[in-house]
Amino acid sequence: MSIIPGGDGYECFLCHRPATDRHHCLHGSRRKKAEEWGLTVNLCRYCHSLLHDKGVNDLFLEQTAQMCFEENYGHDKWMQEFGKDYL
Repeated sequence: MSIIPGGDGYECFLCHRPATDRHHCLHGSRRKKAEEWGLTVNLCRYCHSLLHDKGVNDLFLEQTAQMCFEENYGHDKWMQEFGKDYL
């Protein structure tokens, strides 16, 4: 379950086409924690491919994840859990 408003929708979080893929807003070593904390969004195949192949919207989704997390848990907890400030 995503803590990002609209992240669990049936439409792509970015373009509003039908969603087909689940995307972890943080990747690499932070991917597992993104799953644990609900930092995921649903994307269409096209937006998901652009993101992974060319980095389109990558920073936007990282920043969105951080803002939503900090609204719920604060900046100190963000830094404790993820150790990187995207804002």
